[in-house]
Amino acid sequence: MKKVFNLLAKGFMLLVWGVFITNLVQPFPGAAHIALNVMAIFTLFMHGLQSLLFSTALAEGVTLSRWEKVSIMLFGTFALLDLKNKYLK
Repeated sequence: MKKVFNLLAKGFMLLVWGVFITNLVQPFPGAAHIALNVMAIFTLFMHGLQSLLFSTALAEGVTLSRWEKVSIMLFGTFALLDLKNKYLK
């Protein structure tokens, strides 16, 4: 059940990123454009911070692959759940 929830959450995050990118290409009318830009910047900041914190919290000798870092930037906490199960058993 946890894996299904995690996959659904990752799918939702892809949808959110799709809305952010669509807003950059074709801005939404009114204040929605500004609000979505602020949310996109905040999301990028938070996912970058999560990536940095998780990278430094890992035991020595464990390095994240490029895909794992990109995964954290895209999916945030939902990617961290997978990585936690992989590295911190």
